[in-house]
Amino acid sequence: MLNLPLESPDVSQCLPSLSMWNEAPFCVVNKPISTVQDRIADQEHGEASSHSIAPPHDLGPAVVDPIVDSVEGSSHVVSPAIADDDNVFQMYLFSTPYGQRGRTVRFYPNAGDAGGGGPVRVIVFNTAPRRGRREKEGRALAASKCAMIERHIAPYEEEVINLFFDKINKCFPIFDEILFRRLLLTQKDKISPSLLAFLYGITLIYWNTSPSLKNVPRPDPWPLWRLAEDTLNEEFKCTPGISTIMSILINLSTRPSLLNLGNSALMGMAVSLANAFGLNRDPSGWNLSLTEKKFRIRIWRIVLICDRWCSLAYGTPPLINRVHHDVPIPAVEDLYNPGASADQISATRRFVALATLTDVLGDCLELVYRLEMDPSKRDATPHGLESLLTHWEDSLTDNLRREVLRGKHLVGPGAANLRLAYLSVKLLIRRRQLDLDKTSRQIGDVDSLCFLQARRAAEEVVDFVRELEESHCRDFWIPFNAHTLTSATTFLLRSALSSRGPVRNTSLQLARRMIEALDSHRRNYAWDLADNCLANCTDLMDKIEAACAEPTCSTAALQESMPMDMDIEALEDWFPDFPNSYPLDPTG
Repeated sequence: MLNLPLESPDVSQCLPSLSMWNEAPFCVVNKPISTVQDRIADQEHGEASSHSIAPPHDLGPAVVDPIVDSVEGSSHVVSPAIADDDNVFQMYLFSTPYGQRGRTVRFYPNAGDAGGGGPVRVIVFNTAPRRGRREKEGRALAASKCAMIERHIAPYEEEVINLFFDKINKCFPIFDEILFRRLLLTQKDKISPSLLAFLYGITLIYWNTSPSLKNVPRPDPWPLWRLAEDTLNEEFKCTPGISTIMSILINLSTRPSLLNLGNSALMGMAVSLANAFGLNRDPSGWNLSLTEKKFRIRIWRIVLICDRWCSLAYGTPPLINRVHHDVPIPAVEDLYNPGASADQISATRRFVALATLTDVLGDCLELVYRLEMDPSKRDATPHGLESLLTHWEDSLTDNLRREVLRGKHLVGPGAANLRLAYLSVKLLIRRRQLDLDKTSRQIGDVDSLCFLQARRAAEEVVDFVRELEESHCRDFWIPFNAHTLTSATTFLLRSALSSRGPVRNTSLQLARRMIEALDSHRRNYAWDLADNCLANCTDLMDKIEAACAEPTCSTAALQESMPMDMDIEALEDWFPDFPNSYPLDPTG
């Protein structure tokens, strides 16, 4: 897999090739010493080159293909702390026979990229060579595992791929469809086996939504998923590349999502690899082809989306700090191909809205996981949190506002998923506002206006779930949204335990309606997002209802002695078998 700007001795072996020689190169790849020295000197002094530079006749153009196998190796970013040393080394080493065998790729961002008038930080990549026979054997083993998956789904490979692009990639654009299909047609054997394996695996959940597949028995997904994981393990043992990151992203986006710890570990690997390959840096000013720039921006943003929503769902701090990346939000028109359908364009707009909403979520998560609060900061106040989401709401188009804010006309691909993601962030903010208000005023739950607002946000989630139809349940969903259903239900149960009279009854009724709606969607439409909430909250709901319904001494004690500000952790004292492995409320 050729993942970063490297030489390729034969462009035809790396289709679809993305040439980096469209303009005078800001990327230097082992060029003759006179050219390299002149170019480095010109760039460091901010001067334009007095001569145009063409690729040497004996070297193929530098190409980038994140999907195919590469004979060169995989590039790794050099630490910024020592990157400047390379400038001196290159001046000397390119004049020696040893230096000609080096594999260093240097990017010189435009002067404007430095920001604030500071020095331009050169971005340097070094290439790790392949590992010979061991690597070939590992890749052959991965390819054999992928072939086993294809035998299980044969003769429907093409239908499965079509279903992937129609149901998943349209809403979560991991691939450029045209480039992927071209490569699939011309050099399928060059595609990373783990990418194909996980592509097949993630699509199985949508098998019955395909007109050509719904009457065909679906293969058992679990053996196929084990095979896909084997291909990824073999890829880790070889030389991981950007295709490895893409495989992990597909893995994390697969439903149902069951292994929280395993997914958190995979997320860590994806973030580490993305940083190693420089995906966290804005490539807009680099002399790459436009296609490669778009690709790098898109993949990094998907990594960021998975990181933020994994953090919310699994109760662990985000792995990506906002000061460590400068990649912009992708433009809508950069994410679909010419001639795209209206559905595709609408789905792309929703993806960009999800990306910007993820930035809001990231700001909220910083407050959730911050160990020391600074009350002087505006974003640490209830009003500051509110403004984060308000600014995002104001940025939406009229159509998206109807879908997302009011839940109207949720008919396009990904519309219901975006609506639930919005409600998730809204509920998180309301929870955090309640926590801050209680802390600053030293009051209990029911004495805070924020408590009522949080309960209203949880009620919105219940109403949303009850209004879902079959088309919504069988549409695209990010699996992390399952957390929202559990979070809303547990807050309603918390509200019931913290309140008395009509408020308690209303909260219990809402929680019961949520459980009933989720159970119905699970049975009728196989909506797996309901699983976590049903598993964690059904028995708890029954116990709380029973305790509140019986006018016994124990019930009276429950009503009179229960602390009014009882939080979710206190449930363990009342119900020892309450599941504590799920992050019910990261805000405390």
